[in-house]
Amino acid sequence: MQGIPTPERAWLEHFFAAPNALRWEALVNRSAAPAWLAQVTPWIDLFIQRQGQVPIVLPMFDEHGPCMWYAAAVDPHVAVALGEELNGFIGPSYSDFRGHPHPIDLNDPIEAALHARFGPHVYRIMPQHESARANMTRALSLYLGLLRRRPAIQDRTQQPFGKLRADFDRALLAGNELVASQLLEAMCASGRVNAEQRKFLEIRWFAGLGRQQELAHNATLLKAVMDLSLPPQTIADLVDALYVTFVAGVEEQAPREVAAVFQRHIGQHFGALFKERKGVRQPNVLKAFFLYEATREVPNPSRIQQIEAAYPDDPQGRRLFQHWAEQLLRAAKTQVVEDRAAAASQAIADDDYETAAQLYLQMLPELAAYSGLLRCVGELDDPVLTAQVREVLGAIPAPIVEQLGTRDRKRLAGLQGPAPSPVAPTSAPGWLEWAQDVASHRYAGKDILVLMDAVARWPIEDYVHEATKCADLVSVVGNADSKASMVFRDAFPQFVDFFVNRPPSPVRGFIPLYAMLIKMVAWNGGASADELELVAALLLSMSGAVPDKTTYVDTLDDLGEILNANRAATNIDWAINVAELLAIYPAPDQEARLRFFAAALDLVRANSHRISVAQRRVLQLLAQDYQCEDLLAGLPEPTTAVETQLAAFTGLIAIYSLTEPAAQRARDVLRSLLPHAHIELSADTVATDRLRHLSSKADVFVFAWRSSKHQAYFCVKEYRAGRPLSMPPGKGAASIVQAALAAIEEARLH
Repeated sequence: MQGIPTPERAWLEHFFAAPNALRWEALVNRSAAPAWLAQVTPWIDLFIQRQGQVPIVLPMFDEHGPCMWYAAAVDPHVAVALGEELNGFIGPSYSDFRGHPHPIDLNDPIEAALHARFGPHVYRIMPQHESARANMTRALSLYLGLLRRRPAIQDRTQQPFGKLRADFDRALLAGNELVASQLLEAMCASGRVNAEQRKFLEIRWFAGLGRQQELAHNATLLKAVMDLSLPPQTIADLVDALYVTFVAGVEEQAPREVAAVFQRHIGQHFGALFKERKGVRQPNVLKAFFLYEATREVPNPSRIQQIEAAYPDDPQGRRLFQHWAEQLLRAAKTQVVEDRAAAASQAIADDDYETAAQLYLQMLPELAAYSGLLRCVGELDDPVLTAQVREVLGAIPAPIVEQLGTRDRKRLAGLQGPAPSPVAPTSAPGWLEWAQDVASHRYAGKDILVLMDAVARWPIEDYVHEATKCADLVSVVGNADSKASMVFRDAFPQFVDFFVNRPPSPVRGFIPLYAMLIKMVAWNGGASADELELVAALLLSMSGAVPDKTTYVDTLDDLGEILNANRAATNIDWAINVAELLAIYPAPDQEARLRFFAAALDLVRANSHRISVAQRRVLQLLAQDYQCEDLLAGLPEPTTAVETQLAAFTGLIAIYSLTEPAAQRARDVLRSLLPHAHIELSADTVATDRLRHLSSKADVFVFAWRSSKHQAYFCVKEYRAGRPLSMPPGKGAASIVQAALAAIEEARLH
């Protein structure tokens, strides 16, 4: 306990103060009970020796000894590992700990001190019952021994930036806010992210977690970036958030009313966001750009035509565009005289090189036309237009050549010289073309960078009605060699985001893609917690699209392989949740479904000493669904039980989930455990009066965050008015029940 740096001493003095029964003075002069000192000083010594590169776990004491523990880490990666390891050493066997960060109460001086030192990377662990204290003390002593033997942690900032970014995208897709926040900080600490790029990542964080309304109301962040040249993904995230928040709810009203709403909330304040479209073709983005042009004092007719032409194959959306154009542009059409040079420049800014080239061809023989064509020729996808432009550039008059700038002369020399060596593509018009180029090894190691830049431009509507295109994509990915397969594996987050998150509902034509992505994880063996949640999301989409028997059986075999490769106590909830999904939806093959449930039960038996009451009750209901109650024979009862104080709970529990059968099952389990509680369910996708009432009145509100709609989330957050919102890591009944019980216990202790 000697030589503690002043910054460390500051937060430790606050931690070992009231209401902690062990005080700092007694710790320093070693006048405290030896058993108490033995649980504290080794942790502090190791933390100081390793200069904060290891986690620290410190107990809070009452008169009988340690009554709860706080665990924390400085580094976000160490914090993630800490959560996983604590779950393994303690987990539900002895405590309420489920691997989630503790929501800090800054009015609590002890928690405020921890937050000042460790930020959000703090966990709190409560024993399940009095007798669990000694068991937890022994388990944490073993964990300390492990940390002592573990070699010093290398500088985490040296982890490949690409891996950090891929993990960040996976965490966003899985709705894992803590890990996404930690990875965001790790990327920024790597030295590879400047101030502008940090803002782009923060915008992705908001959008990726479905917090469009928070993003749209964050005027400081929006105004900090709107004058910059934004990446396509950032344009898509920002403009979609603004449109969803302010316009989507009124777009069916009279066009002039829609335009007035757009102008009042978006156009007046954030017009600079619309200077470049960068080829983004997502419907909400195109609608917003259309309204921006339509509400300008002098609309750009060429740009409006580009936006209309870029709109995906969606008859309803096209009818809306036509209706808006008829009402909003009728008066403007007689006033506008098009400036072709300005229109061509705008087309380039929007990455619409075909339109720009056609405008420049109309401007010939102006110098600006030749310069513009030289800029466009390498970006054109239309072979006929490309040939026409090359023919024009091959006959540039000598006086024009003399007036060209240095860059344009180099471009011209490149066209007129011998055929250049094949150049790695810098973009792709769609998934199939990108996958074909990956399979042909054309991207020179920049495959994922090209995808991340391009995927934000592609609309999902181009694939919803193109089953053949999806089948071709599956064929390319499935037949790729090992090198290309690694690229496709790294693109897993982009695949899931595009084909699972973007469609409003599961698409039958995507079933081969869903199956391919699940198989991709099965082939890889070990999977992270976020990847396992994404597998569950893929299964949910596939089940909703109703697969045929062959695909169903093959996919369940893959799920069995994933379960076998990830047989850990921390994955029990995942296995139960997947078994529950399989029970909810029709089963083309009952035997295949039962095999997975039996495998999940095998994992449960191997960790029977860790099973909670909630998990056991859900398993009993599932066994009834599967008509195999006998499989539970011999499974010991949980060593922990719902305490009398919890069972006496008489308050209101609200459960929000769009997976209604899971919510109903959770309600049934909670009713059996808490017979005096009142339990209400909600699956409202918008802010209804009932949802507002539940949010404001519920003593405990469980929001199944992987099964939600954005509007509902913001309604609940607003009407909770700062009161806790329990967000389980999964959407299954076991996760929901355990989240509710933990929330009741925490409320009781406070």
